[in-house]
Amino acid sequence: MPKSLTMIANPTAGASAGRPNKQRTIEAAAREFEKRGFEVALFLANSSVEVEEKAALAARESEKMEGVHTVVAAGGDGTVNAVLNGLMKSGASLENVALGVLPLGTGNVFAFNLGIDREWQKACRVIRKGHTRRIDVGLATAPNAGKKKPLSRYFLLMAGVGYDAKVIEDTSLRLKYVLRDFAYVLKTLENVVRHQGTQITLTLDEQVAENSAIYANIAWLVMIGNAASYAWNIKVTPHAELDDGLLDVCLIPYTSNLISIQQALQVLTGQHIERGVAQYWQVKTVRVESSPNVPVQLDGDEWASTPVELSLLPGALQVLVPRAA
Repeated sequence: MPKSLTMIANPTAGASAGRPNKQRTIEAAAREFEKRGFEVALFLANSSVEVEEKAALAARESEKMEGVHTVVAAGGDGTVNAVLNGLMKSGASLENVALGVLPLGTGNVFAFNLGIDREWQKACRVIRKGHTRRIDVGLATAPNAGKKKPLSRYFLLMAGVGYDAKVIEDTSLRLKYVLRDFAYVLKTLENVVRHQGTQITLTLDEQVAENSAIYANIAWLVMIGNAASYAWNIKVTPHAELDDGLLDVCLIPYTSNLISIQQALQVLTGQHIERGVAQYWQVKTVRVESSPNVPVQLDGDEWASTPVELSLLPGALQVLVPRAA
């Protein structure tokens, strides 16, 4: 009996929007899976909402099938996040669902954290071999965002508050197309020259946090990571692991723009922890409030604004990874 595989892609998304070679790669990958004995259902979506819908449908269909059903997100981190949300919101059991990643986007940070190669043939090989790893899934809730109920969204990589979300907002598709991951580095340095600190209050999980459950300070960077790498191998939360059941919270206090530039360089070179620049906690839950309210990004996409509550679902998802991972 052929193994079932659903491939979901948005060929028009990301910095390479409209490039026909992305769709050709997607179709070539589908043919490659079919040659290897997979029964492939290929869905080309035109928006993240449609990607979510297709992923939710695949999750529900998997409950009718025997064996493990593979759902492949073909694209960048935005496509992976949309597939994740479709799977998690489907209401279906994900015990027999495995998420595969075909990295065709600009950053592909999730694939990088899992050790998946950018070359599509190698990524397909990882999916075919079927080696799985259970990872944690983050859940962000903005209590005041929805009119009737809180706004919620799942994430795999990170949540960035304030300054970081502004960097995401300012990094245009054209710039990402030209500079790829380095576009974020450029906008990080550009914005840090202008950015002022924000009054931040963190309410941390008392059972995990070593210090007081509430921490307040003026900060210019707050990052909550489920994975270590942020972009371009920049590790804002270097101790984060995808399967340790914890969220890593990194906060860098604001003193002046000149000091922030020095701190930004330390973040980019991975020295912000060892030099004592950052406040750092590992927690199961954290609530972030600010005055005034500031934007929040999830997995590299703009989402909502503070206040926001973040928690973790340990081992909630199976992903296909290289055996060495």
